[in-house]
Amino acid sequence: MLNEKIRELCELLKLQGIYQSYAYISDKASKENISYSQYLYEVLKSEYEIKDKRAKETLLKFASFPKIKTIDTFDFSFANVDKKLIDEILTMRFIDEAKNILLLGPSGVGKTHLALSIGYSATQKRIKTKFITASDLILQLKSAHIQNKLDNYLKRVIMPSKLLIIDELGYFRLNELESNLFFQIVNKKYETSSIIITTNLNFIKLKEVFNDNEAITTAILDRLIHHSHIINIQGESFRLREKRKAGLLNFGSKNS
Repeated sequence: MLNEKIRELCELLKLQGIYQSYAYISDKASKENISYSQYLYEVLKSEYEIKDKRAKETLLKFASFPKIKTIDTFDFSFANVDKKLIDEILTMRFIDEAKNILLLGPSGVGKTHLALSIGYSATQKRIKTKFITASDLILQLKSAHIQNKLDNYLKRVIMPSKLLIIDELGYFRLNELESNLFFQIVNKKYETSSIIITTNLNFIKLKEVFNDNEAITTAILDRLIHHSHIINIQGESFRLREKRKAGLLNFGSKNS
């Protein structure tokens, strides 16, 4: 009967972690002569750990990472990236300060790996994160715009995240509408939350992406760069390096 009453109260109070663990902890407390205060701490800790795990799982699902990448598997020596800066970024203070991160460099040098690693670390600190490629973002923005659901899309998908990761900007040219839609994202996020952008282009070349529109390019870059960490990664593609090591390639590559 007592167990049933505890179950009912735990359900009413949404304390499933306590219900799942209290019997085990009670038995342990009895055998080890644990104080009432220590027992209370243990059951509350159990509740927190279960809620924390579920929250992280929910945030990972919302983030929509194509794969999980961690900073432990990033080759700093090969990519020549400032590890101290990345360590500072991983504290997530940049999100508290609404700073952006711009990862620039040729294909294959680890920009997406870094972005995914930072994003994953953010979810583990229970920071709402959203990952999306630039091409998918533009497709979704245009679809929402055509259906007169742009505001709803922004409120539901874009604005809830404290960290928005836009991957692979620069691989295709945007028309006037697409450029303006992209500006809306950057403008709404400006000084309220953080954006990470990976791109294979430098700032001068990005004008070509935004329909050669100098005004909108300046407006976008002004908001992105104002509070930001700019990380320029140069070097050979990781993928080409592995192919060369395997003897599948016999030509060299030059830094761009």
